[in-house]
Amino acid sequence: MNVKHLTVVTLVIGAALALSNCQTLNEDQCSVTDWRTLGGTDGAAGRAQDYVARHQEACTKYGIPVDVPAWRSGWQEGIRRYCTPYNGLEVGRRGSSYANSCPADLAVSFREAYDTGHQVWSARIERDRIQRELDDAITEVARAAPENRSLAQLKVELKRNELFSAQNRLNDADRAADFYRLRLQSNG
Repeated sequence: MNVKHLTVVTLVIGAALALSNCQTLNEDQCSVTDWRTLGGTDGAAGRAQDYVARHQEACTKYGIPVDVPAWRSGWQEGIRRYCTPYNGLEVGRRGSSYANSCPADLAVSFREAYDTGHQVWSARIERDRIQRELDDAITEVARAAPENRSLAQLKVELKRNELFSAQNRLNDADRAADFYRLRLQSNG
């Protein structure tokens, strides 16, 4: 790999990292970016096709044009790597947002997988919230005056029941996601 190619690759990776932090491309990145590679990186990250406008906005400040056809060509390849059911399941499980960026021929299967994974994330968030509430209720028992202690203990028992139900919902969502993954593997 020659020095110029290494520099371009480094700048593309740096640009992708900068963009993930809501920063725009700087002048050097605009002038040496391999637009096809950056489009592929943006697509593989699930960014929408209109994301190229952010690059245009950044590079216009420096009078540097964006090679939109090259970016779109790379994006088409990258978005197809992103919009798989396997990835949709993982993106949903992480609680990451989905920008409705998948092409029509991939959108339905990606969204179904994303929703299945997102149910796991939502159930985990609910379970964790109830666990914090239970922890707070237990602390209240310790601080409660003797005449209020039985009411505080009742609140703890109610929270334990809620936590049990929330854990069951999380287990069910996890099982559904696991079965979904198995179905994908058997189909594919």
